[in-house]
Amino acid sequence: MLNSNGKIFFFVSLLFAFSQAQAGQSVSLYDVEALVADESADTRWRVLKEGLDEVFVRISGDSIVMDKLKRPAASRYVKQYSYVPVENPESNADGELLSHRIKIQYNGSAMEKYLRDNGFPVWGEHRSEVVIWMAIRDGRNEYVLKDTDDSLLKTSVQQAMHRRGVPDRWPLFDYKDRKLLTVADIRGGFKDPVAKASKRYSRGPALTGSLIWNGSKWQSSWSLLMQTGNRHWSIENKDYNVLINKAIDQAADAMGIVFAIHGLADNQNLVRIQLDIQEVKSIEAYRKLENYLRDLTAVERVKPLRVDGQSAVFEVTLRSSEGDFLNLVKNDAELVEVKSVKKQVMAKPVMQDAQPAGGADASLDSAAASGALAGAGTAAENELESQSEAINPIPVYYYKYLN
Repeated sequence: MLNSNGKIFFFVSLLFAFSQAQAGQSVSLYDVEALVADESADTRWRVLKEGLDEVFVRISGDSIVMDKLKRPAASRYVKQYSYVPVENPESNADGELLSHRIKIQYNGSAMEKYLRDNGFPVWGEHRSEVVIWMAIRDGRNEYVLKDTDDSLLKTSVQQAMHRRGVPDRWPLFDYKDRKLLTVADIRGGFKDPVAKASKRYSRGPALTGSLIWNGSKWQSSWSLLMQTGNRHWSIENKDYNVLINKAIDQAADAMGIVFAIHGLADNQNLVRIQLDIQEVKSIEAYRKLENYLRDLTAVERVKPLRVDGQSAVFEVTLRSSEGDFLNLVKNDAELVEVKSVKKQVMAKPVMQDAQPAGGADASLDSAAASGALAGAGTAAENELESQSEAINPIPVYYYKYLN
């Protein structure tokens, strides 16, 4: 994206592994690249500072966070940088030839700590893919942008999403999709048909956009559809790139409110809850589930407790409020809340020294899962925790795992 003085183009290098079976891919939030005219110190320090701002925006989920946060020295957070020549240099608005590309890697964990220490929320690397449905009317032509399309409008959306560190997913809009929703559904941002069609691609949010060229400017309406609520807004502009960047900033800011998590104050005790999760029937599913929980921004620690061949029970220590965690899980949609289920056989405690039987596709019976679920603590620790829980019971939440 072009910065205020028109000299530097920023974009984030994000590696997306698109998978219809799994949402919430990790993205590289802390790497920035910029096209520059030279390798001078003045240019480099300006790029390092503006790149720092871009990373703070991504990990805070707030496009104006730098208006609120005291900016630290960029040199404190730069891990490394390097230059590479550009084969086909571009010129910026001032006519300068941008002949070099600088690649910068920032210390993301230190930047996240700086945000938390100053009372700001953090949106971590685990991010659900956002399915994007865009209906375009350009003169007499009307169409929906698809995964296979090459389009300046689509490229602008992708670059804006990448700038904010949000993984984007584009639909096929084939016969299956058209059975579930119409162009009018996309233009109206109607939740039910859009949500049904989006399940094919991701369990995360869906973003709809309607862009119409009226001969003098672009008119657009947008809808962000999430489990906990929807957002709708409209923007007009002669420049589609300016319009799209403003729209994506609004969408990313709205997602940041949901997914960026405030840490607990220093004088607050960490919250513990238990999760009883059904449909965990293999060691592979268990490991994916455990990694998913550990990657959530709201989670400090995950402790496996027991399994019974159909489900797994975890004790989760939170670095945020219980409400923040529950809201995050609901919008992430990897877990679906269910009613408590009375079980015929009590789940066996985790054994530390046993080894899993069979390969990754083995069923998750108690014996096979014992090795996979190592780390439940010593007998003395468990006894002390049991006594404490008898006085202050830990809340238990029941979910089904959509693996």
